[in-house]
Order: sequence, then structure tokens, then C-alpha cells
Amino acid sequence: MTMDYELIDHGIDHAQYFQGCGTAFTEFDHVVTGCGSNFAEALDECLEMIAQDHDSYIVQELERELLADKVDFKCSKPEADEYHYEENYYVSILYNMPKF
Repeated sequence: MTMDYELIDHGIDHAQYFQGCGTAFTEFDHVVTGCGSNFAEALDECLEMIAQDHDSYIVQELERELLADKVDFKCSKPEADEYHYEENYYVSILYNMPKF
């Protein structure tokens, strides 16, 4: 079983200017966007939101797919500047539920 997904690394942006992410004009039915002080925190927030909406096997399947695609869960990408209020690192995951 494989899960269709797309990981979008938006990078660092100010909360007031981040435009968000949606499923319009894509092949995906679901989207979550996480934010944090770095890539790893934002990705973890995405996975947490998926876990809240679906059964844990969906998150486990997505984590397997991310690992297979060599996504670094502890990525050392730049962190949002702690001196700039409301500046965050954003990551989105667009996905479809796996078909059994």
C-alpha cells in the first residue's frame, strides 16, 4: 500500500504574510500545514494534525513513505529568527487517503 502525498517546504515567513496552502487545482483531497521554529517542528506538527483527523495507521503509513523518500525528520535547515516576532518555519503535506 502506498500513500499519495506531496511535501511542500515553504521555509521561513512572517505569520502575517504566509498565504497558506490548499488543495484547489491539485490531485489531493487533504492538506495540513504545520509551523514551528524549524523544519522538523513544522513537519511534526503536520503529522500531529493528521493523527488527530485519522487513525494512527495513516500517520504510520505516511511516515514510512517519507522515510522511503529520504525526508530528514531532524533536518538542520535554518531556524526562524527568535528576535523576529511571529516569524515561523512552514511545511505543508497534501495527501490522499490510501486505498486498500
